[in-house]
Amino acid sequence: MKIAIAAWGTTGDVYPLLALSERLLNNGHQVCVCAPSIYRDRIVEIGAEFYEVGGSFDFAEFHQTMDTMIAMRDPMAPLLLIAKEGVLKRGEKWYNDCLAAMKGYDLVICHSIDIPAQEAAIRNNLPWITVTYCPGFIKASDHAPYPFPNWGRMFNVFVWKLVRLRLKNSVDPLFNQFIVSIGGKPRAFMSSDEMYSPYLNLLAASPSLCSAIRFKPNHKWTGVWHLGQPDYEPPSELKDFLSDGAPPIVISFGSMGGSDGKETTEILVDAVKIINQRAIIQAGWGLLGTQDVNPNIYCAEYIPHQWLFPQARCVVHHGGAGTTASVCRAKVPSVVVPHIVDQFYWGKLLYELGIAPKSLPRRELTAKRLAQRIEQVLETPTMTERAESLGTQMESEDGLTTAVDLIESFHISEK
Repeated sequence: MKIAIAAWGTTGDVYPLLALSERLLNNGHQVCVCAPSIYRDRIVEIGAEFYEVGGSFDFAEFHQTMDTMIAMRDPMAPLLLIAKEGVLKRGEKWYNDCLAAMKGYDLVICHSIDIPAQEAAIRNNLPWITVTYCPGFIKASDHAPYPFPNWGRMFNVFVWKLVRLRLKNSVDPLFNQFIVSIGGKPRAFMSSDEMYSPYLNLLAASPSLCSAIRFKPNHKWTGVWHLGQPDYEPPSELKDFLSDGAPPIVISFGSMGGSDGKETTEILVDAVKIINQRAIIQAGWGLLGTQDVNPNIYCAEYIPHQWLFPQARCVVHHGGAGTTASVCRAKVPSVVVPHIVDQFYWGKLLYELGIAPKSLPRRELTAKRLAQRIEQVLETPTMTERAESLGTQMESEDGLTTAVDLIESFHISEK
């Protein structure tokens, strides 16, 4: 097949798609990845064709948007902002770029919220598959949408109807206005139902981590997609730090930005000092880290999660879908500091599984509160035991193989 993959979002959204691209290439398919220029080198590295779409990534604008979203208490409000700023602000250019890139291809794969890419596939008369990382956003009577508790099927159906109605009156008009502007056909109940491919939506999440939820037939579990780093060689300073003492606390907020990197770093460092632990702080997009010389703290740029997390006593993270899966696969407990959207879902899930304390939202983060959460993990051996058990279960999953099998079977059925 000739497959066009539209890679929208931050690294947590894009890297799983690159892992899928690499596996499809290994299976003999031709793959073109449509993405912003910041991902060019990584795309070329895996051997896929690169097609730049959407223009340059504006980090200053991204940090400003993050500041706004972190302060929001209404769980629906960030979805509206993501639709406006993250998807539709440059939606016309993204659509036109994808429209040109997809010509001559057999199949399109894109994120479930990437409406411009979906519309480009529709305009090119191509079958399109969506990818979703969070099952909590998919309507099903077996579970309730975050933050509601699961009080049974009747309650869940009622709550989903309320959420569906609110989305239809807030987010959906924005998407449909865009679709009409490019000559497309409006979709009913866009955000709750029709943002997912009616043919095949790949749920790239762990069935071991999430309870078995029964979705409509177009939603298929695959397992997590990890982009490997087989050639990673840690710097000698990192090796020395790890060998010089007890396993550290690892702190990684991934692509979560904001303009307060220095303030956030001070909170993290103070928390580590309160509990007198060793720690590794990854910079991420928030530019975390300190120049102060502290023998108990190692500040790093990029370190592959698959290599780093198994070295940790616990991982303090933002609760992104990919990071959450990586921590669980590493068989270590978590402290979740959710910033936005689905991260609250993952934090609640890890707490309910007994492998993390209650989440500490970023807007409520203080050194004292974070120190208390970390100490709770260190003083509760059952969290580590449960994390080890869950990680062992996840080892049997092969998300990429399952996904490629579904894609290839779908293509055959479309012929």
